[in-house]
Amino acid sequence: MAPARAGSDLIFRYGFDPPSDTPESRGEASRFLAQATFGASEADLDALVASGYGAWLDRQMQRPTRYMLPHMRLAEGVTDPLAPLPFWRFCIAWFVNVLGGEDQLRQRVAFALSEILVVSERGNALGNDGLALGAYYDILLRNAFGNYRQLLEDVTLSPAMGRYLSMYRNRKPDPANNIQADENYAREVMQLFTIGLIKLNLDGTPLLVDGQTVPTYDGDVVRGFARVFTGWACHCGQGQECPTDPFEQENFTCSTEHAMVPFETYHDRGEKRLLDGAVLPANRDARPELEAALDLLFRHPNVGPFVGRQLIQRLVTSNPSPAYVGRVAAVFEDNGAGVRGDLGATVRAILLDPEARTGHRTAPTTFGKIREPLLRLTQMWRAFDVSWEEDELLGDDLNIQDRYNQAALQSPSVFNFFAPDHTPGPPLAAGMVAPEMQAISANFAIHLTNDLSGRIYWGYLGGPMDDFSPNARVIDLRRWEALIRPASGGAEAPPGALDALLDRCDELLLGGQMSDPLRQRIRTRLLTIPAEDTLLRVQNVLYLITTSAEYAVQR
Repeated sequence: MAPARAGSDLIFRYGFDPPSDTPESRGEASRFLAQATFGASEADLDALVASGYGAWLDRQMQRPTRYMLPHMRLAEGVTDPLAPLPFWRFCIAWFVNVLGGEDQLRQRVAFALSEILVVSERGNALGNDGLALGAYYDILLRNAFGNYRQLLEDVTLSPAMGRYLSMYRNRKPDPANNIQADENYAREVMQLFTIGLIKLNLDGTPLLVDGQTVPTYDGDVVRGFARVFTGWACHCGQGQECPTDPFEQENFTCSTEHAMVPFETYHDRGEKRLLDGAVLPANRDARPELEAALDLLFRHPNVGPFVGRQLIQRLVTSNPSPAYVGRVAAVFEDNGAGVRGDLGATVRAILLDPEARTGHRTAPTTFGKIREPLLRLTQMWRAFDVSWEEDELLGDDLNIQDRYNQAALQSPSVFNFFAPDHTPGPPLAAGMVAPEMQAISANFAIHLTNDLSGRIYWGYLGGPMDDFSPNARVIDLRRWEALIRPASGGAEAPPGALDALLDRCDELLLGGQMSDPLRQRIRTRLLTIPAEDTLLRVQNVLYLITTSAEYAVQR
């Protein structure tokens, strides 16, 4: 199959003609933006309809990156690169960037990567360390359209990851002192970050031998990689005199922004047997051996389908067809220019695949995904012009984890808020998965609905929350009220105004896919509200959509 292009440098492979580069409607543009951003605004829709998908992707990948640490330091008023930063600065910076950043695609992909290559503030080693965690998230932002091999190395040597999965100060085996190489990172870098537990075909289906799945590795391989990942610790700050033995002495200011460095005394220099019989010879220094081990993982044929499927799940649909996974994995393996691991090309392939663009029509009962709780909020906020400026008193940003069972870099474990193969009840019978349902209980669903209600009926510009807590994030409903305001002396909204309001909210929040029954229920409700109460009418539309079953699923 020859590569096809859309935009200036799209490298993509189709088994048939690619879909049109131009959205056929504002609703279709909104569907795309729900997959590629933290939510569409009307200006976003206009820009995408005018430019087409390829040009939009080109512009997004070229936009300057909004990093976390510069923002956090500026807000904290510090310039010393070693100065500690509280984690709450990260929480606020994250919302400022995802709500107001023009690099929406990069921010969205970085968030998806943070749910695959997991580090969490909730780990004991990283509690309230905003410097280390901000630096880690900046790695994801920097590499979002880069090469997965570079991302893998940057993540491996991140002090945040080193401390979270205990590669930091991991020592070579010393039987006399009952010391074994720590296996934590060795296991998770394979199970979660690269190859998974069983060998896969290119399309993500299990590779079977005599009808049985084939494990990718065993305990001996884990122990071999654990010995590779020995001898690393973070270095001291610029201008400091490093201690002779940082593995024994930590009473110095450790730089958690920069990559860990090797200390050869603690690196295992023995021969190591790794994946599929590969052997690393003895007497190698820590850095070249780590690079060789990561190369081995990166070149494994599982990486394309394993990582590609999870990115599809985070952006587009929970149950991609094997053909979809295969097309994306093929681009991961070769971007058309002989490069393996090109994340920019992989993201293009995911978003422009025919299944992503037309799956809601060709497979309406299986296509799509439960909206992550946090994304339900950001999409509503961005659609209705939420305030997003920095303010250190925005306490609501800090307890999002409690309200939504989800917040950036606050996963309960390395297995994320939900597992990619989580299957509750009915989907299990149909052979499907619904990962996000792992974070949603019956009680939480009610709590989420109540929280959205408060943000809609109280958290608007000029409303009770704005008056009571002037630093709260509030939506701006004034232009929506103006759309349905009766003419001077009139008793009802202008002809067609209610339908226009429903149409525009449908486009922004549901991708133009609102069902007739939902539309009729909302319209009936609006007619019970006096025409002059334009605010309450707009609030009812917003509430009834965002708490509906239709909005709970991104299609």
